[in-house]
Amino acid sequence: MTVAKINNKVFNFLKQRRGLLLTTSMCLLVIYLLFFCSTTRPTWEGLIDVLSNRNPPAWLVPSLPGEKTDVTQTKIYKRQKLAQFKVKANTVNQDIKTVLGIKTAITEDLAQGNSTPWAKLKIDVAAAGNTFVEFWGISIITYQGQTIIVGENSQPINLNDRVLRWQKEIEVSAKKYTLEPALIAAVIEQESGGDPNSVSPVGALGLMQLMPSTAKSLNVNPYDPAQNIDGGAHYLQIQLKEFGNLPEALAAYNAGPGNVENHSWAKIPETLNYVQRVPNLINKYERLWNENRSH
Repeated sequence: MTVAKINNKVFNFLKQRRGLLLTTSMCLLVIYLLFFCSTTRPTWEGLIDVLSNRNPPAWLVPSLPGEKTDVTQTKIYKRQKLAQFKVKANTVNQDIKTVLGIKTAITEDLAQGNSTPWAKLKIDVAAAGNTFVEFWGISIITYQGQTIIVGENSQPINLNDRVLRWQKEIEVSAKKYTLEPALIAAVIEQESGGDPNSVSPVGALGLMQLMPSTAKSLNVNPYDPAQNIDGGAHYLQIQLKEFGNLPEALAAYNAGPGNVENHSWAKIPETLNYVQRVPNLINKYERLWNENRSH
């Protein structure tokens, strides 16, 4: 192959990937300035304090008489988003190593799936970028007795509820997997009580208590709350399709599909309690969701 042909192939490759390369470069620059450059690297709590005490920008939402920034809840929300961003930034770093040919743990996973290193990098860069924008731009205000997230859909939420504070992530996964949000919320309460850092004695992780092997098979990071909810919702959808009814799907989620297939789940006290309790929680969250929509 001549030098001219090689140069032409390189040019065409860069031309086809210019959008991704530009986005990746911008993300890498932000990551470098925030994590590695001693001159620009901020004290995270200091940055969170500055961002949380400012008034919501007018371009995000018009100023309303009587609105007030809830500094405490804004700080909590930004800490959660920052933790999510750090996880996603690390994923992007692993993706880049894979694209450059440096062997990582995800190389084998990609080879076995339908994704490509470039496609995964594009998705993960976008996810990291969106999370950072949310960390930077979102504020939480109180207005007429309601707590509202400013910068997403400006929708009322209940940040004092350990489960409903994940309302956005729940609704995204519910729509993606054609599930009722109340079902996902009920499983979260039963599994972890809404604690994203929950770890069970057998090693199940996060809000929906995903086993590491299950999370890996679903291609989600169980330490990222949004991905944990996505993975749990996806796993629920799989069980509902497999068994065709909610009790057995819940039993499979709790005790494993094998115990449902051999009809032994009803002999497991924990699973029997699980299957009886979750529907009651579904009723609770259906009511709360309807109340929220009516406001």
